[in-house]
Amino acid sequence: ESSTYEYVATEGITPSEDFMLGGGQTYTFSDPFKSSLSVALNDRAQVEAVSSNGRTPLVWRSSVESGTAVMCNIGIYGKVFRGFYASAFSLLSSAMAYPVINSAAFYLDDFPSPVPSGNGKYIKRDYNMSISEFYSQVWWPDLVRLAERYGIRFTGVMIENYGDNTKDDPVRQTDNTQFEYYGGLLLRQNGEIGYHGYNHQPLCLGDTDYGDVLPYKTWKNEKAMESAMSELMRFGKKMFPGTQMSVYVPPSNVLSEQGRKMLAQKFPQIKTIASNYFAGECAYTQEFEVADDGIVEQPRIISGAILDDYMQMAAVSELNMHFVNSHFMHPDDLLDEDRGAKLGWEKLKNRLEEYMDWLYDSAPELRNLTGSELSGAIERYGALTYEKNVTDKSVELKLDHFYDEAYLMLRFNDGIPGKVTGGELEHVTGNLYLLYAVNDEVTIEKK
Repeated sequence: ESSTYEYVATEGITPSEDFMLGGGQTYTFSDPFKSSLSVALNDRAQVEAVSSNGRTPLVWRSSVESGTAVMCNIGIYGKVFRGFYASAFSLLSSAMAYPVINSAAFYLDDFPSPVPSGNGKYIKRDYNMSISEFYSQVWWPDLVRLAERYGIRFTGVMIENYGDNTKDDPVRQTDNTQFEYYGGLLLRQNGEIGYHGYNHQPLCLGDTDYGDVLPYKTWKNEKAMESAMSELMRFGKKMFPGTQMSVYVPPSNVLSEQGRKMLAQKFPQIKTIASNYFAGECAYTQEFEVADDGIVEQPRIISGAILDDYMQMAAVSELNMHFVNSHFMHPDDLLDEDRGAKLGWEKLKNRLEEYMDWLYDSAPELRNLTGSELSGAIERYGALTYEKNVTDKSVELKLDHFYDEAYLMLRFNDGIPGKVTGGELEHVTGNLYLLYAVNDEVTIEKK
């Protein structure tokens, strides 16, 4: 007798409030299709997530003889769902732990940079101001208010000029006022400055073909690329003497293999490359890790102020996978219709605020770090391995490659945690806890 399974389209997922960070609300799939089995469960199953219409169970747990079985019925796989699968995995044994990064970072790309002259159509429409008046009187004060409200410390990455000369010797920027003004304000906010580019042309040679995808030129040769980077560093030192700059963000997140190699070999002051987590147009795609040459790969997850369904899904997923938020935006989002310029800054700012509210409501324990601090957290996270021993009385963790501190997500599927030695435990939601380890041996007694 053949059985036929019926599949239903799942438009979104609603994790229960005590299952995941950010649970209790619905996250919408950007490309739904018939991916989930249509099933009815008996009452032995403990359902942790359902489809957005509430009808299809998507994650459930049930006891099987001496153990536990967990079923994921999402049926869609990809980087953007990792956090859902990680959370499902953590339902399996009586106590489950996994290392996390614990950080929120917010980047301002092209900042500081020369402020575009002329009038932004929509800035003129809404504020009757020039672009530079708008930046100094509206945009920056609004960002400062957001930063103060949420404890955010922005990382600004600097562009020296917007020329597209990739052949001749670099020309020094002589108009320093914008740099001194905005860079100074950013540093006063306890923010950080990093490198973005001498100009906005990615570090790519003639063998890169942008086709119709990106409006960029390639560099004449490696020497031209290197001179441009050297000029940017000279300029950074001159503008901000005494500040350590170690983070590099590739223009438009594009970086060739030769460009990547050159940074590692010729510019030891660059300790971090912050590009993209998800594949994009010609994008340099990364994982949270330390590369073989010692440079920290620090992907940014979401961007802009529109923050559509896909980005919200990515954000909740990564909150649960790596316990991390990494966001970037540009001052000139306000000049680009694709990035929401037509909506106007008020609407964009409100959307950004909604996102930040969601983030810090979902994860009040999240540390606000700058780019270079996040890199330190990634190094500690990347090195950490552990052994777990669960008894009736306690959960013991032995941490390997422990440096000075570590964070782990811990789920107690059985029993309630009590006294902790070697660290501190913070309740996150349901039976999920954030462990802050200060010793390479941590014991959590069960109540």
